[in-house]
Amino acid sequence: MENRLVMRFTTEVEGKYFSLTVQNIKEDGEGKPEITEAQVTALMDLIAAKNIFDTKNGAVTGKKDAKIVSTSSTEYEF
Repeated sequence: MENRLVMRFTTEVEGKYFSLTVQNIKEDGEGKPEITEAQVTALMDLIAAKNIFDTKNGAVTGKKDAKIVSTSSTEYEF
């Protein structure tokens, strides 16, 4: 199973958002994500505070939302 963290941030342009995806986040032995809401909040606060991304809608100004997306696949060989 593949897990990724998708974070959306508010920007200087009202109603416009910046998305950032982190692939291959930490997993436990069963393939479940091992990241907490507190860790995601701290990461997003740090990203907004450091102002390191220049988006087409201006600077990142705060957090909008975040989610963990888990995908799995079944491969068939013929």
